Amino acid sequence: MYYWSMKSSTPITIALIYFTSVHFLNKIITKKQIARYNKENKTTVTEPPAGVRMKAVPLSISTTFGFKLFVLLHNAFLCIYSVWTFISMTSYFAKSINMFTLQYFPSFISDFSLLVDKPSKFDGFIHSVCNEKIGAFSRFITEPGYHNLEILGYWFYISKFYEVIDTIIILMKGRPSSLLQSYHHAGAMMCMWSGIRFRAPPIWIFVVFNSFIHSLMYFYFTLSCLKIKVPVLFKKTLTSLQITQFVVGGSMALLNAGVKVLESVGDESVKFVSCIRTPDQALSLIINVGYLAPLTALFAAFYIESYLKKRLL
Repeated sequence: MYYWSMKSSTPITIALIYFTSVHFLNKIITKKQIARYNKENKTTVTEPPAGVRMKAVPLSISTTFGFKLFVLLHNAFLCIYSVWTFISMTSYFAKSINMFTLQYFPSFISDFSLLVDKPSKFDGFIHSVCNEKIGAFSRFITEPGYHNLEILGYWFYISKFYEVIDTIIILMKGRPSSLLQSYHHAGAMMCMWSGIRFRAPPIWIFVVFNSFIHSLMYFYFTLSCLKIKVPVLFKKTLTSLQITQFVVGGSMALLNAGVKVLESVGDESVKFVSCIRTPDQALSLIINVGYLAPLTALFAAFYIESYLKKRLL
C-alpha cells in the first residue's frame, strides 16, 4: 500500500476521477432540482433562477437511520483522528525541541562562537523541522508514544482520500458539491503526496494547521448530526480560521526557502545547509503554495457570500 500510494500516478488519477465525477454528478442533481422547481412552481425554467436556493433532491437511502448513523460516526471519527494527529505532532515537536537545545547542539558545536547567540528554543524548533538527519522526518526520538512527521504525515495523506466521503454524503443528500469543496479535496491529495513523497520540511505546516482546523470542523459537523444548534459566530470564526491558516501557513512555507540550519559534517566540523535541499522539495513547496492561492480566494468568496452579503441585505 505504501509504495502504491507514493507513486505520482496514484493521487493524480484519484484526484482527476474525483473532480470530474463530482461535476458530472452535479449536473444530474441540478437537473433534478430544476425539474422539482418547475413542478412545484408550474414554470419551465432551464437554469436555477438567480437568488433562489434550490431544494435538495435526496436519495431515499439518505433519509434512513443507518445512513444518518454512518454520517455521525464518520464525522466523529475524523474529529477524533484530527485531534490525535494535532496532539501527536505538537507533542513530537515539543520533545524534539528540548532534545535539540539540550543534547544535540552541545554534542556537535563545541565552539559556540560559530553562532551569534547560543541556541534558543526557536533554534531547536527550526532544526527539528529542517535537520535531515535527526529532524521531524527522522526517527531521532524512539520513545513510545511519539510519532514523527513521516508516520503522522503519511496517514494524514491517506486520510485525504477518505475525506472524499464528505462529498459523497452531500451528493446523496441531493445537493451539488461546490467548486470550493471539490478543489479543496483534490488539491489536498496532491499537496500531502508531494510533501511526504519528497520529505519536504514545510509539510509539517499542512499537517499541524489542517489537523487543528479539522478538529473544530468535524466537531461542528458531529454536533449538527446530533441536532445540536451551533451559533453562527462559531461558523464564522471557523471559516475565518480556515482563511487564516492558508495565508499564514503559505507565508511560513515560503520562508522555509530562505532558512539555513547547522549540520555536522564528519566528526568535528559543521556547516550551514538549506532547509529546502532538493528540486523535489522545492517542487512540493511550489505545489502547496500554488494550491493555497486559489483556495484562499474561494474561501474568501464563500465567507462574503455566506455572512457579509446576508448582513448587508
